[in-house]
Amino acid sequence: MTELNIIECTSPTELFRQYDGQHEPQPAYIELDLVHGTLLADYNAEIGNAAPATVFHGLDRRYRIPVLTADAANRVMQQIAPLARRILADSEEEWDGNNTVARLGEDARAAEEEIENLLGLTYPHENPFDEDDLVMVWGIDSAVNGCEAEEYEITPSTTDERLEEIEREILADLATCNGGSVAICPGLSGYLKDLRDNATQEEDA
Repeated sequence: MTELNIIECTSPTELFRQYDGQHEPQPAYIELDLVHGTLLADYNAEIGNAAPATVFHGLDRRYRIPVLTADAANRVMQQIAPLARRILADSEEEWDGNNTVARLGEDARAAEEEIENLLGLTYPHENPFDEDDLVMVWGIDSAVNGCEAEEYEITPSTTDERLEEIEREILADLATCNGGSVAICPGLSGYLKDLRDNATQEEDA
Protein backbone atom coordinates (compact mmCIF):
# COMPACT_ATOMS: atom_id res chain seq x y z
CA MET A 1 0.00 0.00 0.00
CA THR A 2 1.28 3.46 -0.91
CA GLU A 3 1.77 5.68 2.14
CA LEU A 4 -0.20 8.91 2.23
CA ASN A 5 1.81 12.16 2.22
CA ILE A 6 -0.15 15.33 2.92
CA ILE A 7 1.39 18.46 1.37
CA GLU A 8 0.03 21.34 3.45
CA CYS A 9 -0.67 24.86 2.23
CA THR A 10 1.61 27.46 3.78
CA SER A 11 0.32 30.83 2.50
CA PRO A 12 -3.14 32.04 3.60
CA THR A 13 -4.11 32.89 0.00
CA GLU A 14 -2.27 30.04 -1.71
CA LEU A 15 -5.41 28.73 -3.42
CA PHE A 16 -6.31 32.11 -4.91
CA ARG A 17 -5.25 32.89 -8.47
CA GLN A 18 -6.97 35.24 -10.88
CA TYR A 19 -5.36 35.85 -14.24
CA ASP A 20 -5.38 39.22 -15.95
CA GLY A 21 -8.49 39.57 -18.08
CA GLN A 22 -10.42 36.91 -16.17
CA HIS A 23 -13.51 37.85 -14.20
CA GLU A 24 -13.27 35.03 -11.65
CA PRO A 25 -10.52 33.27 -9.71
CA GLN A 26 -9.25 29.93 -10.96
CA PRO A 27 -11.13 26.91 -9.57
CA ALA A 28 -9.54 25.24 -6.55
CA TYR A 29 -9.40 21.56 -5.71
CA ILE A 30 -8.02 18.90 -3.42
CA GLU A 31 -6.09 16.23 -5.30
CA LEU A 32 -5.16 12.68 -4.35
CA ASP A 33 -2.30 11.30 -6.46
CA LEU A 34 -2.75 7.53 -6.50
CA VAL A 35 0.70 6.86 -7.94
CA HIS A 36 2.75 8.86 -5.44
CA GLY A 37 0.31 8.89 -2.53
CA THR A 38 0.19 12.68 -2.16
CA LEU A 39 -2.78 14.68 -0.97
CA LEU A 40 -2.65 18.41 -1.72
CA ALA A 41 -4.76 21.48 -2.39
CA ASP A 42 -4.16 23.76 -5.35
CA TYR A 43 -5.82 25.91 -8.00
CA ASN A 44 -6.25 24.90 -11.62
CA ALA A 45 -3.52 26.72 -13.52
CA GLU A 46 -5.32 26.22 -16.85
CA ILE A 47 -7.87 28.75 -18.06
CA GLY A 48 -11.06 26.97 -18.98
CA ASN A 49 -10.64 24.32 -16.29
CA ALA A 50 -8.66 21.94 -18.51
CA ALA A 51 -7.01 19.02 -16.70
CA PRO A 52 -3.99 16.79 -17.42
CA ALA A 53 -4.33 13.25 -18.71
CA THR A 54 -3.59 11.82 -15.27
CA VAL A 55 -6.87 13.34 -14.05
CA PHE A 56 -8.78 12.14 -17.11
CA HIS A 57 -7.48 8.61 -16.53
CA GLY A 58 -8.25 8.70 -12.80
CA LEU A 59 -4.70 8.48 -11.52
CA ASP A 60 -5.08 11.91 -9.92
CA ARG A 61 -8.42 12.27 -8.14
CA ARG A 62 -9.60 15.87 -7.94
CA TYR A 63 -12.34 17.18 -5.67
CA ARG A 64 -13.62 20.72 -6.25
CA ILE A 65 -13.50 23.12 -3.29
CA PRO A 66 -14.08 26.86 -2.87
CA VAL A 67 -11.04 29.13 -2.59
CA LEU A 68 -10.24 28.18 0.99
CA THR A 69 -7.72 29.69 3.35
CA ALA A 70 -4.61 27.62 3.99
CA ASP A 71 -5.82 26.70 7.49
CA ALA A 72 -9.18 25.51 6.17
CA ALA A 73 -7.64 23.51 3.31
CA ASN A 74 -5.17 21.85 5.68
CA ARG A 75 -7.96 21.01 8.12
CA VAL A 76 -10.07 19.45 5.37
CA MET A 77 -7.15 17.36 4.11
CA GLN A 78 -6.61 16.02 7.62
CA GLN A 79 -10.31 15.19 7.84
CA ILE A 80 -10.36 13.22 4.61
CA ALA A 81 -6.96 11.58 5.12
CA PRO A 82 -8.44 8.30 6.48
CA LEU A 83 -10.68 8.10 3.42
CA ALA A 84 -7.75 8.88 1.11
CA ARG A 85 -5.82 6.00 2.70
CA ARG A 86 -8.73 3.66 1.96
CA ILE A 87 -8.64 4.73 -1.68
CA LEU A 88 -4.89 4.14 -1.89
CA ALA A 89 -5.30 0.71 -0.30
CA ASP A 90 -8.01 -0.38 -2.73
CA SER A 91 -6.86 1.00 -6.07
CA GLU A 92 -4.35 0.03 -8.71
CA GLU A 93 -3.01 1.03 -12.09
CA GLU A 94 -4.33 -0.91 -15.07
CA TRP A 95 -3.57 -0.88 -18.79
CA ASP A 96 -6.83 -0.58 -20.71
CA GLY A 97 -5.29 -1.24 -24.11
CA ASN A 98 -4.54 2.41 -24.80
CA ASN A 99 -3.60 4.10 -21.53
CA THR A 100 -2.68 3.41 -17.94
CA VAL A 101 -5.80 4.11 -15.91
CA ALA A 102 -6.85 3.79 -12.29
CA ARG A 103 -9.08 0.99 -11.11
CA LEU A 104 -10.86 1.54 -7.81
CA GLY A 105 -12.18 -1.31 -5.73
CA GLU A 106 -15.53 -1.28 -3.95
CA ASP A 107 -14.17 0.18 -0.70
CA ALA A 108 -12.17 2.84 -2.59
CA ARG A 109 -15.31 3.91 -4.45
CA ALA A 110 -17.22 4.07 -1.18
CA ALA A 111 -14.45 6.16 0.42
CA GLU A 112 -14.41 8.54 -2.53
CA GLU A 113 -18.17 8.97 -2.26
CA GLU A 114 -17.71 9.88 1.41
CA ILE A 115 -15.13 12.52 0.43
CA GLU A 116 -17.52 14.00 -2.12
CA ASN A 117 -20.31 14.03 0.47
CA LEU A 118 -18.07 15.76 3.02
CA LEU A 119 -17.14 18.44 0.47
CA GLY A 120 -20.74 19.04 -0.57
CA LEU A 121 -20.15 17.75 -4.09
CA THR A 122 -23.14 15.39 -4.11
CA TYR A 123 -26.86 15.93 -3.63
CA PRO A 124 -28.18 17.83 -1.70
CA HIS A 125 -24.92 19.81 -2.14
CA GLU A 126 -24.86 21.20 1.38
CA ASN A 127 -22.07 23.74 1.92
CA PRO A 128 -19.74 22.42 4.65
CA PHE A 129 -17.66 25.60 4.90
CA ASP A 130 -18.03 28.66 7.11
CA GLU A 131 -17.21 32.19 5.98
CA ASP A 132 -14.03 32.00 8.07
CA ASP A 133 -12.86 29.16 5.80
CA LEU A 134 -13.05 31.23 2.63
CA VAL A 135 -10.69 33.71 1.03
CA MET A 136 -13.00 36.68 0.53
CA VAL A 137 -12.36 38.35 -2.83
CA TRP A 138 -13.15 42.06 -3.10
CA GLY A 139 -13.42 44.21 -6.19
CA ILE A 140 -11.48 47.45 -6.02
CA ASP A 141 -14.63 49.59 -6.18
CA SER A 142 -16.01 47.88 -3.08
CA ALA A 143 -12.71 47.81 -1.21
CA VAL A 144 -11.77 51.50 -1.25
CA ASN A 145 -13.53 54.78 -0.49
CA GLY A 146 -11.42 57.17 -2.57
CA CYS A 147 -9.96 58.91 0.48
CA GLU A 148 -7.01 56.60 1.09
CA ALA A 149 -4.42 59.20 0.03
CA GLU A 150 -5.53 61.45 2.87
CA GLU A 151 -6.26 58.71 5.39
CA TYR A 152 -2.86 57.06 5.01
CA GLU A 153 -0.92 60.21 4.10
CA ILE A 154 0.31 58.85 0.78
CA THR A 155 2.83 61.25 -0.73
CA PRO A 156 5.50 61.12 -3.45
CA SER A 157 7.98 59.90 -0.82
CA THR A 158 5.82 57.01 0.40
CA THR A 159 7.93 53.87 -0.01
CA ASP A 160 6.87 50.58 -1.54
CA GLU A 161 7.23 49.02 1.90
CA ARG A 162 4.77 51.55 3.36
CA LEU A 163 2.31 50.92 0.53
CA GLU A 164 2.50 47.20 1.32
CA GLU A 165 1.77 47.98 4.97
CA ILE A 166 -1.24 50.07 3.96
CA GLU A 167 -2.47 47.26 1.71
CA ARG A 168 -2.24 44.78 4.60
CA GLU A 169 -4.13 47.20 6.88
CA ILE A 170 -6.94 47.64 4.36
CA LEU A 171 -7.19 43.89 3.74
CA ALA A 172 -7.32 43.21 7.47
CA ASP A 173 -10.21 45.66 7.79
CA LEU A 174 -12.01 44.07 4.84
CA ALA A 175 -11.65 40.62 6.38
CA THR A 176 -13.64 41.74 9.41
CA CYS A 177 -16.46 43.24 7.34
CA ASN A 178 -18.22 39.99 6.50
CA GLY A 179 -16.92 37.49 9.01
CA GLY A 180 -14.08 36.13 6.90
CA SER A 181 -10.57 35.59 8.18
CA VAL A 182 -8.65 36.37 4.96
CA ALA A 183 -9.47 39.00 2.34
CA ILE A 184 -7.85 39.75 -0.99
CA CYS A 185 -8.33 42.54 -3.51
CA PRO A 186 -6.46 41.98 -6.81
CA GLY A 187 -6.41 45.67 -7.79
CA LEU A 188 -5.50 47.17 -4.44
CA SER A 189 -1.72 47.28 -4.85
CA GLY A 190 -2.00 49.06 -8.21
CA TYR A 191 -4.57 51.48 -6.80
CA LEU A 192 -2.25 52.55 -3.97
CA LYS A 193 0.67 53.00 -6.36
CA ASP A 194 -1.56 55.15 -8.58
CA LEU A 195 -2.31 57.35 -5.57
CA ARG A 196 1.41 57.85 -5.04
CA ASP A 197 1.90 58.61 -8.75
CA ASN A 198 -0.94 61.15 -8.64
CA ALA A 199 0.66 62.82 -5.63
CA THR A 200 3.95 63.03 -7.54
CA GLN A 201 2.27 64.59 -10.57
CA GLU A 202 0.49 67.15 -8.40
CA GLU A 203 3.78 68.06 -6.74
CA ASP A 204 5.51 68.49 -10.10
CA ALA A 205 2.69 70.55 -11.61
